[in-house]
Amino acid sequence: MSHRQPETLPGYHYVATTAGDSHALANEVPLAILLNGVSHAVMMVSPCQLDEFITGFLVSEGIIRHPREIHDLEFHRQADALEAQVTLGNGAHYRWKEHKRSLAGRTGCGLCGIESLAQALPGLPRLPAAPLPSVTALEKLHRQLPDWQPLGRECGALHAAFFADLDGRILHACEDVGRHNALDKLIGTLLHQKHPGAPGMVLMTSRCSIELVQKMSRAGQPTLVTLGAPTGLAVRQAQEAGLNLLHLPRKQSPRLYSTSITAHDQETRHHHEN
Repeated sequence: MSHRQPETLPGYHYVATTAGDSHALANEVPLAILLNGVSHAVMMVSPCQLDEFITGFLVSEGIIRHPREIHDLEFHRQADALEAQVTLGNGAHYRWKEHKRSLAGRTGCGLCGIESLAQALPGLPRLPAAPLPSVTALEKLHRQLPDWQPLGRECGALHAAFFADLDGRILHACEDVGRHNALDKLIGTLLHQKHPGAPGMVLMTSRCSIELVQKMSRAGQPTLVTLGAPTGLAVRQAQEAGLNLLHLPRKQSPRLYSTSITAHDQETRHHHEN
């Protein structure tokens, strides 16, 4: 098989997809999620950190409030797909039945299959006020990213979600073909590490959409930093939820779109620091 580039596309490098190809490609598989024996969603995911993904997904969907509400979790392979059989506790089961939706998940869309506009733009729990990260802490983030994205370095086709402390030191990272999935994996990781409310910030390699704001609010994470700009609707929802929402351009100063800190809070904090 010839892979010589055609003259009409100068500068492109063609990669063989047969066995022995030395160029890594991102992997994604359909993951069917069954809750107490009933199909809930089919998501396209990178097949890693799946325990954390299930936990984070169910939390960010508002189905469970704590990993204890997952009584059992089993994974089964079916041809080129995976199936996750989740046994929920009674409280989570009834909560799920009340808010049930049919969702056909896709890599680039987190709202596919919802049943009403009320589900698309739900009321969100108000986040507690949290301090904004310093500019110095934010500036430290960029140079750490390559060391925390081993899959992304190989194939360049994955999103990543990171958790960093208020000094700008990255502590956890999760990668996936979907930005929503990467955040769910990170939420699950923090819950499994038993410090979901630790002071810090979430950093995403993607733009900020309303789904990310919703997931942050339901997971109780007060600060989101994204490498891509947010949408106008995401900013409005972030403001309503009291989310610290920042955009971190590569060659410009950080941009603040929403914060839970009032002018009075900022003045009080400045007074104490001085």
